[in-house]
Amino acid sequence: MVVTGSLQFLAPSLALHLKMFGYTPDFISLCFCIPCLLYAGLSPFMYLLTEKLPKRSVIFCGVILLTIGNFLVGQSEVLGLSAEADADLVLFGLCVIGMSAAMIAIPVMPECLESIEERVDFNFDPEHLNNEISGFFVSFTGVGETLGPIASSILNNYYGFTRAQEYYASFLMCFALLYFFLGGGFFLFSFSKTEK
Repeated sequence: MVVTGSLQFLAPSLALHLKMFGYTPDFISLCFCIPCLLYAGLSPFMYLLTEKLPKRSVIFCGVILLTIGNFLVGQSEVLGLSAEADADLVLFGLCVIGMSAAMIAIPVMPECLESIEERVDFNFDPEHLNNEISGFFVSFTGVGETLGPIASSILNNYYGFTRAQEYYASFLMCFALLYFFLGGGFFLFSFSKTEK
């Protein structure tokens, strides 16, 4: 939900923001392609990364990078960046968002399965469990794809592009902190029983 919400958060506002500064439709199209291409291209490498590192730590680092990427795309005044659309900064932020999307989305499904296997003592049908988790995964993906543009539109109407990105990045930072504390704190960086 966080990944798709983040990718879709930019949909209603980024094109309008870049168009105000005179960027061409070709450049704006490129901006929308970058995160998706990086997500798709880096996914196999993230799978390999999650075999070497704990999945929860990869997810946590992905959320932190997603936060940073949103601050960069919005040229956050909190970070002292210019409020004018700097193409290099927007492109770099979109690259960070694409990479972090792969870092979050790839290990989530195996992490869900491993978490359930650690906690369930009774015999269960693995196929049924996989189908149920896949169903929840797809449902929450749809929720993120719905809530991202809605939140973006509301925040952009009231606060403008830069402030909306700052608010969303702040939400992501709160999510990262919540994930850190509820996910085991510094134990996120150690392997679980099933990952060893």
